Amino acid sequence: MAGRNQHFIPRFLQRAFGIRPTRKDIWYFGRGEKAEKRSVKRTASEDYFYSEPQADGRSTLDDAITKMESDLAALLNEIRAKSPGDPIASPTAAAIVSHLAQRTAHVRETFSEGVVRLLQRLEETLSERNNVEALMGLRSAVPEDRFRELVMSELAGRPEIARLGMPYRMLERIAFFVVKENAGELVKQGVEVMNAVLDGFQPWPTDLVRDSHNKVLGGMIGSNEYQTLLETFDWSLESGPVTGAILPDCVVIGLESDGVVGNHLFIGGKKMGAMVFAVSPERLLVGRKPGFVLPSDFDYNVEATCLSHTFFLAPRNDEETAGLHAMIGQKLRPALEESVEHGLEHAVSGGSNAEAGSQSPANDTLGSKPTAGGQYELSLAGCGDERTTTRVQQEVVFLVNELATAMPLKRLDGITIGNDYPGLLRAVTRGWENAATPETVPPEVGVGVAQTVTVRRSGMAKGRIVVSSIVSDALISDDAEQRAWGRYVLIRQLAAVALMEIVEGCLPGTLLRQAGEGIDGWLYANVDGVPESYAASRMAAEFGDSGKIVSGLRELLVAAIDRMMMVVPGERLAYCEHGDLERLLGVTLPTIRHVLMVSADLLGHCAFTGEPPVGRTSVLHDTLDRAGLRAWFGVYFDDLARFHQRSGRWESFEEFLAFNIHAERLLLAVGMFAWEGPEGIRVEVPPRSDIEALLAKFRMG
Repeated sequence: MAGRNQHFIPRFLQRAFGIRPTRKDIWYFGRGEKAEKRSVKRTASEDYFYSEPQADGRSTLDDAITKMESDLAALLNEIRAKSPGDPIASPTAAAIVSHLAQRTAHVRETFSEGVVRLLQRLEETLSERNNVEALMGLRSAVPEDRFRELVMSELAGRPEIARLGMPYRMLERIAFFVVKENAGELVKQGVEVMNAVLDGFQPWPTDLVRDSHNKVLGGMIGSNEYQTLLETFDWSLESGPVTGAILPDCVVIGLESDGVVGNHLFIGGKKMGAMVFAVSPERLLVGRKPGFVLPSDFDYNVEATCLSHTFFLAPRNDEETAGLHAMIGQKLRPALEESVEHGLEHAVSGGSNAEAGSQSPANDTLGSKPTAGGQYELSLAGCGDERTTTRVQQEVVFLVNELATAMPLKRLDGITIGNDYPGLLRAVTRGWENAATPETVPPEVGVGVAQTVTVRRSGMAKGRIVVSSIVSDALISDDAEQRAWGRYVLIRQLAAVALMEIVEGCLPGTLLRQAGEGIDGWLYANVDGVPESYAASRMAAEFGDSGKIVSGLRELLVAAIDRMMMVVPGERLAYCEHGDLERLLGVTLPTIRHVLMVSADLLGHCAFTGEPPVGRTSVLHDTLDRAGLRAWFGVYFDDLARFHQRSGRWESFEEFLAFNIHAERLLLAVGMFAWEGPEGIRVEVPPRSDIEALLAKFRMG
């Protein structure tokens, strides 16, 4: 073998498969080529396949392999001389198989093709935003380990970032939403990078894999881990196929523990059940894990052909080999594709299969079967004369009974309807000490007409629906549009009650628990009910006039954002003089919560109907852009959709607390950020220009 022409399938192995009687020639069956008689001396070889001579005469990899061959050839001849059924010493068989299986061109060609395919699939993967987000750890609602490893480990070490002196939590969360909101740009950059990589990669994948292959082979001269694994097998010599075995370019084939035949390169040591190696057309060397039995339908020649990459060799060219010729690679290529796809799937999924926004209305299941409604109180105050009150009562009872067949409503405590809506809200008995008094929206924000209040009755969380008589008047109106609107409002609240059953059924005690201490508990007061509002709006979306509902919610959101961006800056300026942080937060936090809640309502409705949340007109689009919230709005939509898909399967209250990051994002939008230090929760109100410079620094990073 030493010299220019270096065999990756040695001549001492090929000669057993040579054309008799001289065995100097052999039949070569190449994929997509005509069968050809070739000289063994020039078959399965390549100029300087392993290494070129060293100018200083130093020993090369080719020299080391050549040195091993004389000993291996002698051992192989001893095995060939034995009879079928004879056991073979495990160290002898393992030494031969581990060497011959790893040195072939089959190894290089398979991995070269795999590398090219992987890069091509990466290009396709990086062209999709969802995949880029998953690869960078952006698919969760809050930063997780993958994001910390890929982004924060590099970002936190930069001197310009370190000089900011920011607490790590705040640094991490600002970086997280900046990267997440700019994922679209990352997709564009990723595609450009991968195109450049692929363009530059085409000339040298073979060289890259060749160098890697040679490095591995150099480390396998002598005993190695692969050989040690094979020594644990029971080895024996068995009869070959009646027509004679072929010699595939992979040399050996493997079987998984369950009997599935596969390429030895793709079967891990723990899964490997057996290996089969044709030492001659008449004999097969078979190694098995103790207790493993070859499948009764095992056909060596077919399997060896299907697992070859480029060719197989045989001592004959007949009807059988002609039939095998067309089967080259039939199992190898799918296995290669599967290996690439599995690696990408694992990298992209990060252990999670959730996909945002992919759920269709037909599959809008919330993890709970419909249940009948239980007993509830219906209180009507100031709804008109007796006849009018009776009509309202009948309409409400009818709606509840109808909805109870489709939604779990056993947590409905009661429905209160009257003309003093704010007063009725304040009068609701919550059922525990120091409970916050329910309030309607302030008049400068809008007119409140309905709300579901969480109460405790006999230790159980329930929902009390309070409705303005504006809604009850609509329910019995002669105007069809008014009736549809009234029904929608009430159904929206009943959906909120149904969600209570789903939440409590999955995480008992969640609705009555304290959100926790520290900054998470403080922030949660601003997002409590946000995902439930999204879900309730989504559940009620098929009722009412969708066009008017969406239009109304967009107008409400525009007003809420405009108010936040107009009122808070003035309060920030006043804060510089009076220094009363509670006063500033008393204005800021309710406006932020209102934006979050209205956004959730709009996004939930549009998730069901498929309508674009921003719409075709520019009003909401321009409002979001002016506030710097356009990208955030899309991120918020995705987080709500993913959370909704896990309805009834949440693992902990932490999934609810994850929405705190959106309150932090809106705080930053109005020039404020919060963190928790040794002295407690701190809210910084730096000059607006400092906030803008900070965000610019993060985007550049």
